[in-house]
Amino acid sequence: MGWSFPWASSFGSDFNYDFGVSYTEEQMEAGAYHNYKKEDPIIHARYKSDGSSDVAMLSGTDLFTYVKERPGMSAFIREGDRIFHTYSAFERGVDILWNMYQWLDRAPLGRNENSFWLKHHDQYNNEQNGSGKSCCH
Repeated sequence: MGWSFPWASSFGSDFNYDFGVSYTEEQMEAGAYHNYKKEDPIIHARYKSDGSSDVAMLSGTDLFTYVKERPGMSAFIREGDRIFHTYSAFERGVDILWNMYQWLDRAPLGRNENSFWLKHHDQYNNEQNGSGKSCCH
């Protein structure tokens, strides 16, 4: 249709640090502010029971490297020379942008998460869904 949409990138700037989705080592060791709340300090060797350490390992990196960049989305509007911040979302608020989560949320068991939920397809067993059948194959 010939439409165009102006995009902007934060690459090469401090924007992600300013808006609380990227963190320095010092910020993380002191307890960074993310999603409008202060988190517990993250030390290099520390294991987190919320699943972050497991995802870091599956991603081929350590916990500290994995959590120093977080999901977030911000929207702005420019009127003349003025810029207004109109919206921000973090964590589950950006799930709608990750299409696979929308499919999982509509599955009979949803994300089936009562603990750390992300598993490879061959790591599910018959107890996962209570039906006696393996799910997600």
